[in-house]
Amino acid sequence: MASTPADLPRGGPALTALLLAVDARGLGGAILDHPLHEQARAFSTLVQRALPDGAPLRRVPSSVTPDRLYGGVDLAATLSTGRLVSERGVLAAADGGVIVVPMAERLSIAARTALCEVLDHAEVQVARDGIGEQHAARICAIVMDESIQDESVHDAVRDRLAFVVRMRGSAADALFDDLNALDERAVASWERLARDARHRLMSVSVDESWISALCETADAFGIDSVRAPLMALRCARAHAALHGRLILVEADAEVAAALVLAPRATRLPPPPEEPANENDQPGEPPPSPPEHTPPPPAPPPEPPDADSDDDAPTPPSSSTDVLREAVTSALPPGMLAQLLEKVNGGTMQGRVGAEKQNMVRGRPRGARSGLPRGGSRLHLLETLRAAAPWQRVRLTHPAPAAALSAPSAMPSVKGRPRVNIRREDFRIRRFIEKTGTTVLFVVDASGSSALHRLSEAKGAVEMLLAESYARRDRVSLIAFRGQGTELLLPPTRALARAKKVLAALPGGGGTPLAHAIDAALEQALAAKRAGSAPLVVLLTDGRANIARDGAPGRPGAERDALMASARFAQQGIPAMFVDTSARGEPVARRVAEAMRARYVLLPAANAKALGGLVRTAMHMADGADRA
Repeated sequence: MASTPADLPRGGPALTALLLAVDARGLGGAILDHPLHEQARAFSTLVQRALPDGAPLRRVPSSVTPDRLYGGVDLAATLSTGRLVSERGVLAAADGGVIVVPMAERLSIAARTALCEVLDHAEVQVARDGIGEQHAARICAIVMDESIQDESVHDAVRDRLAFVVRMRGSAADALFDDLNALDERAVASWERLARDARHRLMSVSVDESWISALCETADAFGIDSVRAPLMALRCARAHAALHGRLILVEADAEVAAALVLAPRATRLPPPPEEPANENDQPGEPPPSPPEHTPPPPAPPPEPPDADSDDDAPTPPSSSTDVLREAVTSALPPGMLAQLLEKVNGGTMQGRVGAEKQNMVRGRPRGARSGLPRGGSRLHLLETLRAAAPWQRVRLTHPAPAAALSAPSAMPSVKGRPRVNIRREDFRIRRFIEKTGTTVLFVVDASGSSALHRLSEAKGAVEMLLAESYARRDRVSLIAFRGQGTELLLPPTRALARAKKVLAALPGGGGTPLAHAIDAALEQALAAKRAGSAPLVVLLTDGRANIARDGAPGRPGAERDALMASARFAQQGIPAMFVDTSARGEPVARRVAEAMRARYVLLPAANAKALGGLVRTAMHMADGADRA
């Protein structure tokens, strides 16, 4: 029995998988948003089965090295044969098939670069270790976003993949119940339809009005990427080909807008301007438009049958409005409330700590040329790999003894020639260490309201400590009152210890603000030397009345505080100045400006609000460090 478009899934992940199989090269792939293991396996298996016969499926861990991706020297074959033998990398081995990347938010820069190059050019170029080769790598990438909190797949990878498949709430979909629960007859029918659609794809014609409508819709929703409308057009053509049409119609454009443009939306389009009323008096401002409330999410519309009358080549005059409604209806619940936040701050990339190179500890990240000294460790495999291409030359023309390193000569085994290793072949291991953030709370413990402010700081510290294990953050507490400051809590993640110290802190006395800023600078520089990124949060009403020399009086205390703030600003340490006074102190604002700190007036602070402000400041500091 021949397959018909009526057999196709009406939407959801199954339709996305079939669209990828129709135009894997043009659509790039998909991001699976927090999938279960069974869901990811079912989705990738369906894409593989709908591709041409023999399509490979490769699983690539997020810790993959560039050597494994690109390919290079086959060390065992080279050493056994005495001549250079190359091996293909994972990307070339997956040509015409699917690669699955779990935990894609943790891909290294080199791995991201390799993946983006292949998605752009569909080929792998190897030029290293005496190898110069070029392999086809037409892949469909399925990456899994398993991030927590503010991590996410990098924008460079996200921009090259057409779809974002949201797994939450889709457990009832038969596709994700279990591979054994799939209807084999339906899947076989989908495979035939996908095969026929691939042959029909290049014959699908598109009216220019639909191209303009997709571009205008992307612009209305704040999508800056030029790839997005192009991939939406490819998705619409694939959808038309999948349903047996040679002309793109409204249903195809709506599905493309919902699947490709909706997940990339960063704002809501402005409401349409109402025509001017003749009865309006000149000079009166027009009435404010009502707040835009989108309709509840709805599934993509059912595509018409291939033999219906909807195959008219001319799109409707309101094609842009139709696509806007399709995008708005496809926005997931909760997304509308996040659009404004996306516009202001953008998507944060993996704030689990900044990366820094380390030669002794951390996650392995390849090797570099060097000698194993000073605690560095020899990377034996890479050393042999570097020496392998030169064995025939070295055995034929041995170098002088002075050019050889001490352990270079490996004894021959059963008459076989030794491996000749020289000084320039040595490779030492490289590691990448994740650094966390140290949040230094500097709390004003002077005056009668100190206990109220300390309770607020205590709540914020406890909230941040609860997240510190996953985020690798540390929290420290400095109190100032009377004649000086006191380090109550060194940088730690110990929640019980923080509670005990905060509960035992007394209040009262003067406000030595200059001493507090000096102590905060000292502790921040110590955290920076220890490899952490410091952030100073200063909670005070700004009413400094104790000078650096201990003399009472506001003029001298304020002058010393401004001088200490200038020294603090010279170090470029991110800081937040939380003014806890009732109406805001002018001195507090001047001190915050001198520190180059973010000033926040928080007369009625609470732990939740303060914790949110601190997390925002941490994101801003991370963005500045990456820039």
